[in-house]
Amino acid sequence: MSSSDCAMKRLCALYIRRVTIIGALYCAVPTVLWFAGTFALIPFRGVYVLRLALSLLAGCALSAYVNRFGLSLWLIKHRSSAGPATVVDGVLIGAAVGWGSDFLPPVTSLIGTNHPEEAKAFIIIAWLVAALIGAIIGGSLAAIGRKHLDRTVPAQPE
Repeated sequence: MSSSDCAMKRLCALYIRRVTIIGALYCAVPTVLWFAGTFALIPFRGVYVLRLALSLLAGCALSAYVNRFGLSLWLIKHRSSAGPATVVDGVLIGAAVGWGSDFLPPVTSLIGTNHPEEAKAFIIIAWLVAALIGAIIGGSLAAIGRKHLDRTVPAQPE
């Protein structure tokens, strides 16, 4: 086994061990970046702090759960008699995880808005982009997992 294969196996194991933290980061990083841009470019309103707090508290919790659930689904198929799981499975699960991770933060744009039509357009675009990014990440992780994860190990993340 080459050193790169060993490193990839360790990386896969790390992702499985830290799946909830990584899931929360899937929500937290874009949310913080978005709100930092908002605070820098748009005149401050108190409602932005409420939106940020809701996005981080509830959104990150939901994102962590959805990411853990998506990984569990992929691992169960990968290690079952119907497996191994495919890259297409990863793409589909990744798109669903993307939607779940990006469900709440865009919806907060409806709180205290004077422009509901623009907020709705923002929500739709954000959800589509989140599904696309989730599909790309899910497919990439599935391709790596197919090659480097043992199919005989128990299917539950720690």
